[in-house]
Parts: sequence; structure tokens; C-alpha cells
Amino acid sequence: MLQSISIVNFALIDDIQSDFGRQLNVVTGETGSGKSIVMDALSLVLGARADLSAVRDASKKCIVEAVFDLSKSALKSVFDDLEVDFEMETILRREILPSGKSRSFINDTPVQLEKLRFLGSQLVDLHSQHQTSQLADPRFHFDLLDAFSDALELSADYQKTLEIFKQEEKQYHELLEVQRSAKESYDYNSFLLAELKELQLHVDIQTQLEEERNLLQHADDIKQTIQHVLQISSMENSGLTDQLSQCRMDLQKLESYSDQYKVFSERVQNLWYEWTDIQSNLSSMDDGLVVDPMRLEAVNQTLSKIYSLQQKHLVQDIGGLMDKEQELETLCQVVLEGDEEIQSQKLRLDKAEKTAWKLSTDLAKRRRDHAQKLANELSARLVKLGMEHARFDFQLDAESSLGPFGADSLTLLFSANKGIDFSTLRKIASGGERSRIMLVIKSILAKNDHCPTMILDEIDAGVSGEMAKAMGSFIKDISEHTQLIAITHLPQIAAMGNSHIKVYKSSDDHTTRTYVKQLEGEDRVVEIAQMIDGNQITQTARTYAEKLLN
Repeated sequence: MLQSISIVNFALIDDIQSDFGRQLNVVTGETGSGKSIVMDALSLVLGARADLSAVRDASKKCIVEAVFDLSKSALKSVFDDLEVDFEMETILRREILPSGKSRSFINDTPVQLEKLRFLGSQLVDLHSQHQTSQLADPRFHFDLLDAFSDALELSADYQKTLEIFKQEEKQYHELLEVQRSAKESYDYNSFLLAELKELQLHVDIQTQLEEERNLLQHADDIKQTIQHVLQISSMENSGLTDQLSQCRMDLQKLESYSDQYKVFSERVQNLWYEWTDIQSNLSSMDDGLVVDPMRLEAVNQTLSKIYSLQQKHLVQDIGGLMDKEQELETLCQVVLEGDEEIQSQKLRLDKAEKTAWKLSTDLAKRRRDHAQKLANELSARLVKLGMEHARFDFQLDAESSLGPFGADSLTLLFSANKGIDFSTLRKIASGGERSRIMLVIKSILAKNDHCPTMILDEIDAGVSGEMAKAMGSFIKDISEHTQLIAITHLPQIAAMGNSHIKVYKSSDDHTTRTYVKQLEGEDRVVEIAQMIDGNQITQTARTYAEKLLN
């Protein structure tokens, strides 16, 4: 329930705070006193759009804070879904900065406005005389019937299952489209893939082939040069090998004269070893080097294909071709394995649809079992509000497909007088009748809904006399099941409040401000008497006010 609200720097309000009781709280005040301002501030903290023009002093921060006692509520799961800590005493706060920026908080934790708005809708049901348009909304009709038939949880399960079904259906059709598109280009993609696979691509293939081509193109020159080097090195007596060997032996003769000659001898010996190793390697290379025009032609053809495919697929290197090969392989695989995946998805879709239909059938049965009972209950309650011939009918028609509310369409029909056929509320009910109809609906929802607080903003407009008293009793009954805040101009309703708050305005030479005051005892008698007779209170009005309060 709503414990209190504090408002700072909003419209005509400097700084006010008001506390609320657990049952019926009445809010009264003259027209223009600021009752709507208080409601606007409450709407703001519940997630309504922020407007800098509503700030009293644009140079200062506007703060609206609402404190809720949730010790008897079942809303912890809502907090879990919002990923916000649950507190028995929960505080919602909304700030409008001088810059115009708005900030939202739940238990001092900054949150997105959407989260604040959703939580606010779970905490407070705000209804005004202008919101009777809901009576024409099929969603409202379903919610009413589901609440009365204790099917809200079943309806929520259906909604979740329907969402799963829609997702599975979407995925199924996406797979079909992918498969269709893939099949259209399968032959071409297969051809392209075969072209690439023929090359047996790997990371180093282009580099290796280009090196091999270079060797094959210059094989004659390379072989001649190697043979020439080998010839020079192996000439008898004058060859490089023999000469190095002779130098080594000569230097060895000098070793007895000085150690420095030994160093030279060893260095020449190392040169001899290195050169003989070079000879051996060159000889092997010469033996292995073959002038092969056919192999050169094959290498050139392979490289030509690589260059051509790089240009064809608009890539710069072998890595790009390998990526393209993988892409084409995936596309072809979709076709080869697509039918199996589609079949699996179809099984999931059928299962989701079957579950949704089962819940829809259960929901339809629950609704049909209670529709007439609800119609009778609404009619009986309207009798207490002076509409003794009012009748309702919930017209449920089975549909061939699953919709947002199940496999049913629902029309709420109404007749206000004897001998008048049923029709939609919009066509047949007057503004005053719609207000009373909404009130009896709220009285039923109060017993079945889990919203801790209900606010009725001048829903009694246009009502007077005995009907006002009857409506007051009706509102009082609602407050037995939920906290109720009723903004009213009727003394009969104001007198039934467990708590009475007055909104009033005060002006000086410079400004006008709105204030709130908790009324008790004599102050309350005076307020109700003024509601009866205006500011000039007569003894008759006073006596009647005391009678209403007792």
C-alpha cells in the first residue's frame, strides 16, 4: 500500500508530504485547489512523462517520492524480474533536474524509466472519470473475466507459451526461406566450390608455387652456374679445393716457429671443411635440378587459376580464397542438411503450438464457466447504484487461430433498460452509466487483482443525492479488499473515509501555493459542511455533516 508521498518544487507545490491509511482515503478540495497537481505528481513518480514546465522553480531540482509498504504483497517476483532489490518498505523516486533531464530510482537504485513505469503499474491502479474508454478495450474485457474466473495465472502461462510458439514459427519460416534461397543458388555455389577444392588450397601454396616457378624458369642458368663452380673447385692442382689443402699443409710447417701460424692453419682448415661441404651441397642440388618444361607448365597453370579466382571472388590473397571456400561449403551444406534441420524445427513448432492450444482450450473453458456468473454479478452490483434493469452479456466466440488472448474473441454487451437489446457499451451507455459500470468492475477487480493500491479520481462526477450515498457505500466496500484513495466532491463519499486529506491553495502578494492537510475531528466536520453548503456554513449543513460522519 501507499504509505506516503512527498513532493518538492512541482507546479504550485513548494514542499508537501501526505500520509495515507490502509483502507479508504478521501481527498477533497475546491475546484482549482490543486488536487490534480497532487495526482500529476503521483503519476510522475509512477513513470509518467516528465515535463520541465511542471517544475515550480526551474533553477532547482524537482523531487517526487512515494513510499510503499509491501509487507502484505506478493510482488517479490516482479522485483526479481526487474533485477531490483526487494524491500518491505519500497521507495520510488523521480527527479527532474534544472537541465530538464529526468532520473528514476527504486530503493535508491537508479533504474530506467521503463522499469519504474512497470513497477508503478503493479503497485497502483490509477483510474479517473476519463478512463472509461477502457470499457471498449477487448484486453480489458479479457482481464476482467480472467480475474473473476481466477484465470490470470493461466492467462499469463498462455501468453508465455504463445510467445514461444510465435518465435518457433518465425524461426521455422526463416529456415524455409534460407533453404529456398540456398537451393536456388546451389548448383552455382557447388561449381564455385569445386573450382576452389580442385586447387587443394593451403596457406603457403601460392608462395611455394611462385618459388618453384622461379626455379624452373631459370633451371638452365642455375645448373650451368653450379657446374662451373664445381669445375673450378675440382681442377687438378689448380682447383680451389686442392689449393686450400696446399695452403693448409704449408701453414702447418710454420707452426713450430710460432703459435700465430697455428691459428692461421686452423682457420684455413675450417675454410677447407666449409668449402668441401658447399661442394657436396652444390653437387646434390645439381643432381636434383631438372629442366622440366611440363612441370613448369603445370605450375603456371595452377598459379593462373589462383590469380583468376582471386580476381573472380574479389580477394587479395590465399587467405581470402580459403574463407570463400568455407563460405561456399557452408551454403552447400545448408542444402544438404537443411531438410533435416527444418524437420527438427517443425517438430519444435508443432510441440509449441500443441501446448498453446491446450492452454487456450483450458482458458476458454474457464472463461465460459464463469462468464454468466460475472455478468450476473455486475448486474447485481449495478442495482445498488440505481441501475436496476442493467444487464450484461459476455459474448465468447471460438476462433480458428490462436490470438493474443487465446482462441476466443470476446465482446462485452450491455443493456441499461427493459426491452432494450444488448449492444456495445460505447453505443448504449451514457457517461454517468459508464462511470458506475467502471466502479462496479473495479469493485470486482479489487477482490481478485493483486494491485495493492487503487486511486479513483473523481469517478463520482455527475452523481448526487441518494445515489451519492450508494456510491460511497460501494467505494467503502472496495476499500475492505484494497487500499483506496478517492478524490471526490461528494460529502457522502468524503464522510466514509478512514482518512481525510484536504488540498487547498493559499496566495500572498507574490505567489500562490498548494498545501495538504490531514483532517480530523472538527476540521473534518467543517470541510464536509462546506462541501454541502459552500463556504457560508449553515447549521443545517453542519448537522448533516455530523450525521454523515456518525
